[in-house]
Amino acid sequence: MGKSGIRREKLRGVLLLSCTVLLCMRTLVVNAADAWQPHRPIEIVVPSAPGGGLDLVGRTLQSVIQQDKLSSKPVTVINRPGGGGTVGIAYINSHPGDGHYVSVQALPLITNRVTGLSTVGVDDVTPLAVFVTEPVVFAVAADGPIKSGKDLVAMLHKDPSAVSMAVSSSPGGQSHAAAALVLKAAGQDPKKLKIVFFDSGGEAVTSLMGGHVTASATPAGVVLGPSQAGRIKMIGIPSDVRQAGDLANVPTWKEQGVNAEFSTWRVLVGPKDMTVAEIAWWDDVLKKATASPEWAAALKRNLWTADYKNSADTKVFLAGEQKRLTSLLTDLGLAK
Repeated sequence: MGKSGIRREKLRGVLLLSCTVLLCMRTLVVNAADAWQPHRPIEIVVPSAPGGGLDLVGRTLQSVIQQDKLSSKPVTVINRPGGGGTVGIAYINSHPGDGHYVSVQALPLITNRVTGLSTVGVDDVTPLAVFVTEPVVFAVAADGPIKSGKDLVAMLHKDPSAVSMAVSSSPGGQSHAAAALVLKAAGQDPKKLKIVFFDSGGEAVTSLMGGHVTASATPAGVVLGPSQAGRIKMIGIPSDVRQAGDLANVPTWKEQGVNAEFSTWRVLVGPKDMTVAEIAWWDDVLKKATASPEWAAALKRNLWTADYKNSADTKVFLAGEQKRLTSLLTDLGLAK
């Protein structure tokens, strides 16, 4: 056999080996997914009060899993607010390595550690999925004196102490970071902003409608209903371009002379040290759930942007977000 023949045989051998390895890897993933099934009810832990953005995600996921029969066991949602998500993480980690316990989380999963609120972070959980991204919407009472983002900025310039902002997150969390970013872009000191923290976006908006705060910064899903009912007015979104659909008439902050851009995300995590088989089961279930018509309807209804990532991609995503948010919060003077 000549040299060219030998090279062809070697290449054939390499290709055969590669195909065999890929087939084995695929078989291992399939077998891992089949190797674990829930043997008792699954608990989706929402680290906020009912009615907020995290609660909407958790209950939507519960509904889709049950409607599409993706789990052989019941799925329940448990609200455990407090500590900007840390109470929820503590609860699932009281069941170490157990795939029956998962939690919906947002930016405080990272920002709590950056701001010194907690020592718990992404290293203390098992990343399972990124679900959606969601804009943060600034709103005011519909019958109040503020009619636009420019009006709010003017009030801040006149007397920052007269403005109070309701946010649905812990210090340094998604709504707080968005508010601080807008304030800094408007030429104000973010640390002087009078912030009122709530355990959910629903509670923050209720406070706004009750006249207890000047404005609110919350995920989009919780302000649409009150806005459509004429109770509040959405005045600005920190986005590069206008949103579509029900948010199309809400101006961006950039349109109002404030160069700020920010959005939040929703992820699912499990307790630390979950097994490969448990992670594979959740990868399979979540891929099917987020591809369902029910999930697509929820995206439209709650003003979410689809952004599903599996467990491996979510781990990479969160590592990148940790770097980005640490830098952002340091710039805003919110890092410890």
